[in-house]
Amino acid sequence: MRTAAELMTTTGYRTASIRQAPADAPDTVVVLDEVGDPRWVVGPSGRGPAVEIGADAPVSGLSALPGVLELVNDGLPALLVVDGGRLIGLLDAARIRAELLRALEADGDAIGTVLDGDWELCGAFAAPVGLIRVRCQVCGTIAEVEEYPISGTPCPGDQGHLLGDTLTG
Repeated sequence: MRTAAELMTTTGYRTASIRQAPADAPDTVVVLDEVGDPRWVVGPSGRGPAVEIGADAPVSGLSALPGVLELVNDGLPALLVVDGGRLIGLLDAARIRAELLRALEADGDAIGTVLDGDWELCGAFAAPVGLIRVRCQVCGTIAEVEEYPISGTPCPGDQGHLLGDTLTG
């Protein structure tokens, strides 16, 4: 199984501060807060959450996280590859799809369908090593979750608001 670090790119993207963040971009832009932490990602489809994957995480393990795959299918340009909490590169959507399909082909027991961008992955894939880290826009709490939170998810910051409604990435 190939890891995020093996498949990531360190080129083809740029960073911007929150004040300089574009609404959309032909390339991938990682928007950083005042301390340099990723807040969200901007690409041709607009703004999306900054979803992190550990450098040593097997990319085929993403099949166990349907929320992440939905974000990629909906236009999230890339996942952020981190090592020790530091951004070291991007794992773009095309590489994610190619690796998942390669893993399907290598697994004789797996069944997959690919129809006009709609795809479903089944088979014996390892779970990812790390959790998804998201930051609440209201209180700044960083939550580690297995799936990207939906509306109605309570913020772990214990201030009574909902995480899924206040995310910045």
